[in-house]
Amino acid sequence: MPWLAATVLVAFAVGAWSLRLWEWDPRNPIALGWDHTQISMQLKDIHDHGWYWRNPDLGFPLGQDGSFFPELNVIHMLAIKALDLVMPGTFTAGSVYFVLSFPLTGATGYLLARSQGLSRAAGFVLGVLLANAPGHAERFGHLYLAQYWVVPVALWLVLEVARGRALLSPAGATVPRWRGGRTLVTVAAVVVVGLSGVYYVAFTLVLLLVAALGRRFGGGTPADLLRGLAVMAGIVVGIALPLAAARLGLRGDLVTGRVPAQRNPAESELYAGKLMDLVLPWPDHRVPGLEYLTFAYRSATRATVETSALGVVGTAGMVGLAVLGLLVLVSGRRPDPEHARWSGLMLVSFLLYTVGGLGSFIAVFATPQVRTWSRMSLYILVLALLAVGAWLTRLERRRGVLTAGVVAVALVVVGSLDQTNPAVAPDHRAIAREMDGLRAYTSALQQRVGAGCGVFQVPVLPYPETLGPQRMEGYDQLKPYLAGSDLRFSVAAMRGTAASEWMSAVDTRDLDTLAADLRSAGFCALEVDTEGFSAAQDPSQELTAAWGEPAARTPDGTFVAWDLREAGAAGEGDAARRAQVLAPVLVTVGGYEPERVGGTFGQYVGPLGGISVANPGAPVRVTVTVSVRGVGDAEREVTVSDGATELARVTTSAAAATPLTLTVEARRGATDLTVRVSGPAEKEGTGDRVTTAFLSDLRVTADDGRRAVSLLDQVETGWVLP
Repeated sequence: MPWLAATVLVAFAVGAWSLRLWEWDPRNPIALGWDHTQISMQLKDIHDHGWYWRNPDLGFPLGQDGSFFPELNVIHMLAIKALDLVMPGTFTAGSVYFVLSFPLTGATGYLLARSQGLSRAAGFVLGVLLANAPGHAERFGHLYLAQYWVVPVALWLVLEVARGRALLSPAGATVPRWRGGRTLVTVAAVVVVGLSGVYYVAFTLVLLLVAALGRRFGGGTPADLLRGLAVMAGIVVGIALPLAAARLGLRGDLVTGRVPAQRNPAESELYAGKLMDLVLPWPDHRVPGLEYLTFAYRSATRATVETSALGVVGTAGMVGLAVLGLLVLVSGRRPDPEHARWSGLMLVSFLLYTVGGLGSFIAVFATPQVRTWSRMSLYILVLALLAVGAWLTRLERRRGVLTAGVVAVALVVVGSLDQTNPAVAPDHRAIAREMDGLRAYTSALQQRVGAGCGVFQVPVLPYPETLGPQRMEGYDQLKPYLAGSDLRFSVAAMRGTAASEWMSAVDTRDLDTLAADLRSAGFCALEVDTEGFSAAQDPSQELTAAWGEPAARTPDGTFVAWDLREAGAAGEGDAARRAQVLAPVLVTVGGYEPERVGGTFGQYVGPLGGISVANPGAPVRVTVTVSVRGVGDAEREVTVSDGATELARVTTSAAAATPLTLTVEARRGATDLTVRVSGPAEKEGTGDRVTTAFLSDLRVTADDGRRAVSLLDQVETGWVLP
């Protein structure tokens, strides 16, 4: 117990030091910006509404439905909910749970080492260095993935299956088998992994399958294989339950486009890792020379999206385990069973982790939904630290406990200095200033427009997983919501749903019409994030000229809001107008990002593109006209079809744009059309983009007086992002 207590305390102390925890104000999130802002929104959802599910304060007026972007990390959300019941403050529970991930990881890392027959000193090294793996202190934005303590639990299941050990208590004991200690530990481990999100579930399932097959065909029995399959089944049941709940939560919501979390196989290449990322110093290393080494490499190559460095101790363990395995193969000697298991699992983990590896194979032939295979580095790190622990255990047997203890402390000191850097901790004082400014802003706005007011926010961004324009970060518009008030905000309606699509179709070219439309939808304020506009497109001066001085602004001028009631808008209570505003027909080109080419705003498409019609209202006939110009010297034939019927066909070239007109019966929801362009694709000199045609001047009309809008026109104004 003293070694376990020491592991927990040191893991916590190093983590607190790397976070500069003494500067944190519990009223505020422990970090802010990018994904930190997104996770803070979920913490406020849990605090204010009981769970991350449906939130009427976001996605106003139709509300946010989290079922479209479900969190499957139920075990962690339950822990946060339990903490929230006894702790004051909106963000305190989540921030405390993040801090607790350090000592919890220390504890499970230590216990894993001991379960594998390693010494207490080995458990101390594994627990502390895993708890403070490179980049852990930066992972508040991935709060649930930051619970690294799940990884030793998962690997315990994998290693026990690989060893062929029984996972249930023996029969015939004084305590019934189902209540035996080992049975309860196994069930708890399965529940923890199964309710810890898709990544830990997917990684563990693959390793369990490898372990079970390796055991069965490495001299085991059919029972060994069945044991592994049973554990896998339990984990699948665990993740299936919240998935089923999310599916039930989608009932009644209209899908009008591409909803969140739809992955493609190419992302498994983009978010995979490389061997060099494992062995090089982590990008924020405290030693400038080592930091620059990694910076230079990452600048000259495609950088891995997330930190996956192992640290010097972990790298030594990985290399030692690999070299030992290679020497055994060359010499023909019988390998140590434990080392053989660790080496085999590390090899499989690396093949999942690396670019073009098993992760890509799974993405192409099974499912692309698990895309960030670089996160497999944590499993590699644990296996590498087990190898270090095995060496330390042998040292203790040869030289005694004192020598091993001194070496363990030295490894922890060196490893902690190598893997952490308090200089890159969150700037808690800056966060406090920003949150104070946001609180003053929302308070002033609420006093002006009243509680319950709907605030329409521009620029309009798809949510979630969007990069912001200009100097704006993708989740910045959530910050006023985080500040706490009785206001409601338009941000965070789920992309591809009726709750979101209408915002991209508002009439921004006429401010009087805009004000009346927004008033009819229930809004009484409009907020501009000035960081999201270029100087030429920032509407602040135009809004002030039309509607008077802003009702509120943040101290730094980032957020500025106007009272729509001062705009003379007459739309409030206009039910017919509201119906038109909230159910427009929105037509989108499926191609590359819109851009201006030779003075014309449009979109390039490749050999295969698309046109999508989002219609949250009743079925309606829609007419679309678009100018098509070919790319390159070839004359091209462009066809548009709905899959079964050809709707339009034109011939075009680079010499002049050709108009293409089609009529489609747009059903309620989404109508997707396919655009095919003949001829060879033109590959650009830089990048991987291949093009065949340039589409511009998209015009849309709908029967029955329905509002019909081209997203291309909306994007050109700068008020809307595609």
